[in-house]
Amino acid sequence: MTTIITVLVAVVPGALLGFALPPGRYRWAAWAAAPALTLGLIALAMAWLPALGLPDSAVAVLVVELLVAAAAVALSQLVARRLAGRRPSDAEPATEDQPGDASGRRTSRFRVRPVLPRRADLIGVAVPAVISVAYGWAMLGRLVATPGWDAMNHGYLTRRILDTNSVEITSACSSGSTDTVTSCEFYPLAENVAWAQATHLSGGLMSTTMTTWAMVVGPLALVAGIYACVRVLRGGPVVAAAAATAPVFVGPMWTSLLTGRVNEQTAPCLAGAIALLVALTLRGPHPVRFGLLAGLAGAGIVMMHSYDVLFIGVLALGLLMVLRGALSWRRTALGVGAAAVAGLVPILPLLGVILGAGGERVSDPPSLLGQWGKAVEFWVTDPQRYVLLGYPVPGGSDVQLSVPTIQIGLWITIPCLLASLLSPLLPQVRWARPWLLAGVVFTLIGIWTVASGSPAAQAVASLWYGVRERPRSMIFPVYGVLTVAGAVVIGLGIQWLLVRLVARARTLRGSTAPAAVTAAVVVLSLTSLALVPATWRPLRKDMVKRAPVGQPYTRAFTWLAEHTPPGKVVAYDRHRQFMTWSYADYGTPTLFGIPPLEKAARDNYTDRWRAFSWLVNNKKAPKDQGCTVRRFAIEYVVVGGRDYHGWPANYEQRRLDASDRLTLVHREDHVRIYQVTEAGRACSSAQ
Repeated sequence: MTTIITVLVAVVPGALLGFALPPGRYRWAAWAAAPALTLGLIALAMAWLPALGLPDSAVAVLVVELLVAAAAVALSQLVARRLAGRRPSDAEPATEDQPGDASGRRTSRFRVRPVLPRRADLIGVAVPAVISVAYGWAMLGRLVATPGWDAMNHGYLTRRILDTNSVEITSACSSGSTDTVTSCEFYPLAENVAWAQATHLSGGLMSTTMTTWAMVVGPLALVAGIYACVRVLRGGPVVAAAAATAPVFVGPMWTSLLTGRVNEQTAPCLAGAIALLVALTLRGPHPVRFGLLAGLAGAGIVMMHSYDVLFIGVLALGLLMVLRGALSWRRTALGVGAAAVAGLVPILPLLGVILGAGGERVSDPPSLLGQWGKAVEFWVTDPQRYVLLGYPVPGGSDVQLSVPTIQIGLWITIPCLLASLLSPLLPQVRWARPWLLAGVVFTLIGIWTVASGSPAAQAVASLWYGVRERPRSMIFPVYGVLTVAGAVVIGLGIQWLLVRLVARARTLRGSTAPAAVTAAVVVLSLTSLALVPATWRPLRKDMVKRAPVGQPYTRAFTWLAEHTPPGKVVAYDRHRQFMTWSYADYGTPTLFGIPPLEKAARDNYTDRWRAFSWLVNNKKAPKDQGCTVRRFAIEYVVVGGRDYHGWPANYEQRRLDASDRLTLVHREDHVRIYQVTEAGRACSSAQ
């Protein structure tokens, strides 16, 4: 039930806006962008409700989303009716009404006729959708919670929205559950609000809601967006389905979740549909309505994963170059104006925060400064960039290159990617040109930002904190789409040879079947290779290292939720042993929140660590911290046997067991729960 409600919360508000367009393929294009439009509506509500002094809980935001969507649809219908009333030529033929029946003619103008997709399109969307969701479940569905360090940060932020009934930054981004100080100036994100809404309505676990976005909402949005882009550019259903399936296996769609940033995975999934809205704003028949939708979706991305707007912009430019339709100054001005208004209004109260985020924009220095050859290798020639599942990352371990399935996948993928470079020359592959443009542009940007120390390069790199792997995640759909494009080019080449060398094959002249068959064969081959355990188990194993696994966690979390007194908190070694999920999933107040990105929170956060070190009896722990323990109302300390991969624990079990400040009160396998003793909270006025 939690999964179903999560999908509905993510899709329904944005999908309602699709009814602002007339029935037909343009409405379907808007529906492909439904999750992005929902995020835009969330951005609008979460920015303006606090600014207007109105209730700003997660449920209040959802109510505003639905009201705004309903108002937009009603307004569009009223405008359409007025325009229809001014154009007599738009009236229905007299044969549908009695001659001279004025009321019949008026009502017939507004009769809504559903435009259903062809059966081929329904199958073309359904097959990749099922494949992507099934593969997502295989990768993530059996984990207790979403893997990754940052997943726990976002789980904490989202639970704070529910606990405080507010989406304001000062409420959500705190240093802990007691004696709180605001830790940052940008979070929460629109996606956090969507998770809070679904968790509240379903009564389920936050981890389930977040995982649903990673393995259902994001993949479905990816499929819908790519399929819509290919079909609008006259690609066939089979080719569109292949293009929508390939990024699930070619590119780092799942690898990006190792960090725990579900938004980093989901934002590129939304890119295709948003870019299509932008292009249709200037080339489509409804510039104002498409402009409003495109701007709103763009605002949603800004409030979800801001730098992805760069990729969306380049992709939209490519779509604009190949979409049919005349450009005019008037239509362009109307569309751009509508997009600007719809994009700025939702985030206007937060614009200063977005542009001036300080600690959140701390950037790493260029990792390959002056090493242009290595930069080209990292971005172009390293085979690790093109392995199935994008794992391990380029520049890392090449152990997977010895796996037969990975080798076969490379032999298929790399020739197809090379062949895709011919797509600008072939009209049958015009649908791939926007993706090729985006891939080339960001490859050049990636090389430049990773090797150049110029202020301009570092200013751009700071958008993704200078982490060289993030741009690859941002453009991950490109690798799969271009692989299919190359397969189509190869199919066209085979067709050309057969027509000229085999007499019976001349009936294939002008046929789209060879290209479609080749694309289908390539994607089916890659899918089969990706299903082999040797391909996916290494990535799955890495995910397991970064996630709580097993029932001891859920039993311990349940015990803490039942036994922690009101106003008291649980201390733990922050994210290192996954205990943050006890708060995100079960609402148990915790000592540690978001680490300080604001100077005002640094002393507060340091004091929390002092209290923890004092209780666990660390060697260099500051003395006499009983007053600090009381200040933060620490009741329990919980530790586990599994450390987050690469992050050693900040305590020694031997010294903890010797501490008279804690006493063991409960144990679930490797998870131990200690209660603070009187010695641990001893406090004199001198302290």
